[in-house]
Amino acid sequence: MKNIIKHNEKIEKYHFGGKANSLLKLVNNDITVPKFFILTSNAYQEFLDFNNIDIYTSNDEMKKKIECADFPSNLIEEVNRMWDQYQFTKVAVRSSATNEDGKEKSFAGQYESFLNVEKDDLMHAIKNCWKSLYEDNVVSYNDNGYSVSMNIIIQDMIAAEYAGVAFSLDPTMNSKNYSVIEAVEGLGEQLVSGSVTPSYFMVRRQTSRCDSSLGNVKLSDQWIAKLESCVLNIEKIFGVPVDIEWCIAKKHIYIVQTRPITAFNFHKIPYKKVISREKSLIEIEIYYQGEYEGIKSLTRDLYYFNPLFIYDREKDIVNIYYNDTNLEEEPSNIYYYMDLDLDKIKRMYEKVLDSCKYLNQVVDTDKNFKYKVFIENMLIIYPFTSLGNLAGRFENISPEIKSLLIDFRNHYDYILYKADEYLLMKAKNHLPEEYKEDLKYLLIHEIFDNQLPSKNIVEERKKGYIYFNGQFEWMEEYNEWLEKNNITIEMEQGQNVVKGNVAYSGVAKGKVCQVFKKEDFEKFKEGDILVTTMTTPKFTPILKSAAAIVTDEGGITCHAAIIARELKVPCIVGCKNATSMLRDGMFVEVNADSGIVNIMDGNY
Repeated sequence: MKNIIKHNEKIEKYHFGGKANSLLKLVNNDITVPKFFILTSNAYQEFLDFNNIDIYTSNDEMKKKIECADFPSNLIEEVNRMWDQYQFTKVAVRSSATNEDGKEKSFAGQYESFLNVEKDDLMHAIKNCWKSLYEDNVVSYNDNGYSVSMNIIIQDMIAAEYAGVAFSLDPTMNSKNYSVIEAVEGLGEQLVSGSVTPSYFMVRRQTSRCDSSLGNVKLSDQWIAKLESCVLNIEKIFGVPVDIEWCIAKKHIYIVQTRPITAFNFHKIPYKKVISREKSLIEIEIYYQGEYEGIKSLTRDLYYFNPLFIYDREKDIVNIYYNDTNLEEEPSNIYYYMDLDLDKIKRMYEKVLDSCKYLNQVVDTDKNFKYKVFIENMLIIYPFTSLGNLAGRFENISPEIKSLLIDFRNHYDYILYKADEYLLMKAKNHLPEEYKEDLKYLLIHEIFDNQLPSKNIVEERKKGYIYFNGQFEWMEEYNEWLEKNNITIEMEQGQNVVKGNVAYSGVAKGKVCQVFKKEDFEKFKEGDILVTTMTTPKFTPILKSAAAIVTDEGGITCHAAIIARELKVPCIVGCKNATSMLRDGMFVEVNADSGIVNIMDGNY
């Protein structure tokens, strides 16, 4: 194998380590990447042979031997020739070991990388990358010991105006509709290291529009759309969700690195109870189709909640829960897309008025009732009732949409309630005498198509049921169902809490142990809750034995977040006050489903 591989060489088989393989694949698929060349593992072996270094000596001995060894003159000449050919001024020197950036482990931050390296320092930076093969944290992280194969990327150093990380799928939300972009001003290394909390952009994959942002960095809608297009293109090239490092300079987007998202995890969907009502199965069916399906049809298949209905047998009411804390359910998104489709909405509103006229006429005259046609017209007007109720709560609605919805609410809203009562009356009259008292527990088609279930089945339904995603399930206890469907019912939190961003979900209880430096490792015990400002690769020996990880700094792409997902350890990052609130010896519950740390009872 050659010592040098150029960035634009056509390669049939990639065997240069995760980072280098990904960069070559990007270039071969016409993705803009800063120019680079690869110093292959063959060059490393030549270096070892030239100096008679035996790789099976101790780690410390290997590092000393590499530091003191000389480069073969031909290797120095090849590297210098490539520097001059590419006209580099400064470069990034990145490790690309054969076991790095894989689908199971990313080796995030384990091997050394160096930025802003000038020509005079290049060979020393290469040595330091090789030496990182033998660091204790690498051996600890790699269960099978260290890798003996190291490729090195020497890449043009881009003077970035903005830089960051992007996930093609958000690894912390239970949604496949969003990508995540995190951004800082200047170089992106400060983001990955966790030294700076980045600005955060939730981007809807279907539209490449930012639905929500947090932080001081302001990326324009145009840059966000271009980044999202690039992210989705790379995901298509690799065939899996990807984690990319990017930068913007001189009106161009450069992709610096790509890897599969390791240990991809959707955390539990939080639901909150919104209302409790006495509702029949008929009303629940229409409610779901009218609001959830109806609003989706008005807004390009976007929606602001997916309701969950749980029957409370003791109180004989239905509790309705919304996942309205999820960005996917933010009502302002609905109005945004309604504005874009204003002409379509106006045409739809004409149909709504026709449906109102029809329903009023049938109810008032009690003639020409056909249940399917009647329900179809109810479903046409249902989403306008819901959207009209929401319109008054949001200021960012266009005057056209707002006036239309308020007009409906003021003049036609009552018709839906009339229609609902009329439909229930018709349903009851349609039933045989022995079923009239069971109306609340019967479905629309069962009643009007004469497909009534047995009385035994009706009695089972009275014990309890759930309605979700257009399906009824009959059961007395709900905990197992909630677990199976990855749903958690949120309760009100007390005051003694620390809040942050979920990096990997789960719940853990234990004793707080604050760790800031290597000397603190001795006091850390297996099963402790690791609390720190931010983890680094040096923390690897204790991360494996932590019950949970809580940090002051960082976003969902920082070191602590990446490693927590791989180790499947509950992790909350960016809490800001974790180290000041959570003191050594406290007993806490880390709820990384909701992003909250509860202080239980003082000391452990």
